[in-house]
Amino acid sequence: MNATWGLRGHVKVTPLTSNPKRIQPGEVLLVRGAPREVLDVRYPKGFPCVVFEGYEDATAASALRGTLIEIAEADLPDLGQDEYYVHDLVGLEVVSAAGERLGRLAEVLRTGANDVYIVRRKGERDLLLPAIGDVIAEVDLDGGRMVVELLPGLLDGDEVE
Repeated sequence: MNATWGLRGHVKVTPLTSNPKRIQPGEVLLVRGAPREVLDVRYPKGFPCVVFEGYEDATAASALRGTLIEIAEADLPDLGQDEYYVHDLVGLEVVSAAGERLGRLAEVLRTGANDVYIVRRKGERDLLLPAIGDVIAEVDLDGGRMVVELLPGLLDGDEVE
């Protein structure tokens, strides 16, 4: 949540969902880990401005700046095959198809054409991996790892022909 909007407790929300209009009055979301009912939603300039139960004036709502709101795991829609929620991917150990440990998936960037996975490596620059089928060979959520095919040029020092 970014800032307050108006005097009635609306907070501007930057959605991390593909469907920002999914937030509706009556829905229960997690605010600071606690369930809070959405009392009102407005969409000025296409971005949701939300009033949450317990934060119904501008002063109370201002305390929510910088807070991440979440959907309870049980309320998340089912995904198709080879689709994953970002929160399930972050923290996975990333290894090459040859078995080399590359680091941990730290962040997912949404770029439009495809997502980019940022892999943190100890003592080295982050590795940026395009989230495409040619690179992502396997995702094993239960095993806590992702196996990747390193295309030429993805690692520092690789020569691209």
